[in-house]
Amino acid sequence: MEFEIDMCGCDLFENGTNYGSVICISDYNGMIRGFQFNQEIVDNLKANWQKGKYFCRPSKRGLGFFKAMVYSAIISGLFESIENPVKVDLEICRDFCYHENNIAQRLKKLLKKKVGILVNSIRIHTLPAGCDVDNYAYLMFRDKYNLLPIYVDLSLENIEKFLL
Repeated sequence: MEFEIDMCGCDLFENGTNYGSVICISDYNGMIRGFQFNQEIVDNLKANWQKGKYFCRPSKRGLGFFKAMVYSAIISGLFESIENPVKVDLEICRDFCYHENNIAQRLKKLLKKKVGILVNSIRIHTLPAGCDVDNYAYLMFRDKYNLLPIYVDLSLENIEKFLL
């Protein structure tokens, strides 16, 4: 199965800039799953990282890798909500704040070890405007009332199981 992965919004860990960032995945057959970040989860993730709870230790330089870890954890949680794909090919959009390569490497490990999905290939490029994942990521970003039926409810605990 082939999937596209996109993000819409701003940098999660910039102070005061989380205005509903979303991550969205889509296959080419109309299946869409997405997650909209809320400030409480972002604040808890930052606080737990500062306390050294995750294996990526707090530092100015380590923040970039921590972002990649969080994005990978969310994407893994989205894949966990799908009916058992065994092998996948991924296309990752270049919207992940220059952390696409770290995300790709981390996703291969997480999906195999924690979700049981084998990643055949990962391509990182700019997705075409108007593709399903791009459209839905934007719609989710604009959806302030969570009205779309494609949201996956990931709690802090759901995310942290991929960070520990």
